[in-house]
Amino acid sequence: MKLSDKLSGREKFFFGLGDFFGGGAGLLMNVVYFKFLTDVMLIAPGISGTIVLVTKLWDACIDPTLGIWSDNTRTRWGRRRPAIFAGGFLIVAAMAFLFLPVQGWAYAARIVYVTFSWLFFVTVSSFIGVSYSSMSSEISNDYRERNAVNAIRLTISQASTLICATVPLILRDALAPRIGVESSYLAVGLIFGLIFGVILILTATNTRERVPMPAEKSVFELKTFIKPLQIKCFRQTLLMYIFAFLCLDIVTTLFQHFMQYVAHRESEASFVLGALIIAQVATIPVVYNLTKRVSKPLIFKCSIPIWLVGAFCLSLYSGAWPPILLYVFAAFTGLGVCGCVMMPWMMYPDVVDVGELSFGNRISGSFSGLMTFSRQLSTALGMAVVGWVMQWTGYDATLGTFGQPASAISGFRALIIVSAVLLLGLSFFFATRNKLNEEKSQIVKQALTYTREGQPLPAELVGPVEAVKADLM
Repeated sequence: MKLSDKLSGREKFFFGLGDFFGGGAGLLMNVVYFKFLTDVMLIAPGISGTIVLVTKLWDACIDPTLGIWSDNTRTRWGRRRPAIFAGGFLIVAAMAFLFLPVQGWAYAARIVYVTFSWLFFVTVSSFIGVSYSSMSSEISNDYRERNAVNAIRLTISQASTLICATVPLILRDALAPRIGVESSYLAVGLIFGLIFGVILILTATNTRERVPMPAEKSVFELKTFIKPLQIKCFRQTLLMYIFAFLCLDIVTTLFQHFMQYVAHRESEASFVLGALIIAQVATIPVVYNLTKRVSKPLIFKCSIPIWLVGAFCLSLYSGAWPPILLYVFAAFTGLGVCGCVMMPWMMYPDVVDVGELSFGNRISGSFSGLMTFSRQLSTALGMAVVGWVMQWTGYDATLGTFGQPASAISGFRALIIVSAVLLLGLSFFFATRNKLNEEKSQIVKQALTYTREGQPLPAELVGPVEAVKADLM
């Protein structure tokens, strides 16, 4: 029996709930894990960042396989949900391995352990992320239904970023005096691993796919994985996504160090970051309503100047300034971050439709694989860049509360403003080139109703479809 494209509120909620992992896991790693490596494991920041980046070589190898495997899966539970369900169990182990207390091991042994535990986490994250992201374009055929469900998804994702940016630090600080610093990090990993796991299992068991599975299976070849890059609007959306998130990842990775050594308010780090994310979440309804009136690339572009102003003010903050300004600057930054974070994923299902019209089959897994790989790459690059700059500017974790050299302080400030100007500028450039809007998406949707049945397009649709192809493909 064919499922209706109309989704119940329950199914929308449980599908959106699945992005609690996607929205929070990467940020938790940025906020908690990098400081764990540099200040608890005492691994040099340059080496820490390089470890995280090198694992992307492995991720680059497995993402094509995972994307095409997801496309080719055929079960009575669909082709995406089995991976999401299994990932709910695997993520608990992955999070625990990341924070096992091995601080007493030899330096080289710690480096090897960190490398392999991060590899396992990256593998599990991609396994989950590819299938979940693919399903976001297949949960409904209806443009507005997909917008609605993805708005719920992104709202939950943003709520997750708030929780994962603040609660782990609060938990760690509360547990450290009782069970020790090392064990407090492990407790945080286990608690959030269990939360992620339960949520993913609930998502897999309470949702359904509605877009028909193509009879033809994809071939396990690199060219299949990179095939979506032939679609112009996807390349533009992907580059908007990569540069915006890389900017965000750099800031969140260095945020604890910035709050400790520049703002001299380490105990308030989770609350200041919380102010940024609360502003993001509060802006979601405004941004979602704007998608009904203006194009998504335009919303993205209008968000960037707001983010830039907030980042510039944060980079200049001095410990002698009133503390309230930290919260004001962070919240203002969050207003701009919201549109930049939401729009690429709001555009994703529409881009996959364009790909189906161009290729003749729906390879959501390959599209999703590239998006997932790009997100993990931005996380890794963010940590690596922060680590390299900290190393180059003289950061020394053994100094502890005694502060850092002036060169390291200047490095923290420069990272915030230079990354914002350079990376958000690139995002803005690619957004100006992206011509995807609701009118063009509706034309693509109409054309797909004929091509999926193997029927020729009616004469009145041929012209509009050719125009859309010229703009988007």
